[in-house]
Amino acid sequence: MKKKLWLGVMMIAMALGLTACSEKKESSADEGESITIDFINQTGADVGILRIRPNDKDDWSENLLQEEAWKQNYEMPVSLSGELPKPEDGWQVEMKFLNGTEEVWQGIVLEDNTTAVFSYENGLPVVKIEASEEADKTSNTGNVTE
Repeated sequence: MKKKLWLGVMMIAMALGLTACSEKKESSADEGESITIDFINQTGADVGILRIRPNDKDDWSENLLQEEAWKQNYEMPVSLSGELPKPEDGWQVEMKFLNGTEEVWQGIVLEDNTTAVFSYENGLPVVKIEASEEADKTSNTGNVTE
């Protein structure tokens, strides 16, 4: 019984210590984290709505498009800032196409200064993440599940 109580007290103390550390970080950086990713549309269709969310969340972001449509073969910078989640299973990207169809890419690792190329291979939607310095290096591939 004493061991369980001792373990419980230690876990609470650790949690409080971690909370205090994270509060210091927040006060020193008013804006939080900021990342910019270039998205390239190679899906073969124009996109009318583009939204993202961590894989483990239910709510989608607002439409990230600033124009009426994101055209095929166009590149678009996407900037995220603030207190960004670090999802273990990556992010989801939802595209609603102007032709009425939609797709969701899952398990995407969004990192600063990278390029995400959205396309289809063998009829399946895929995304390739390329580092800015090494455009040919593929570091992540995500597939769709609905």
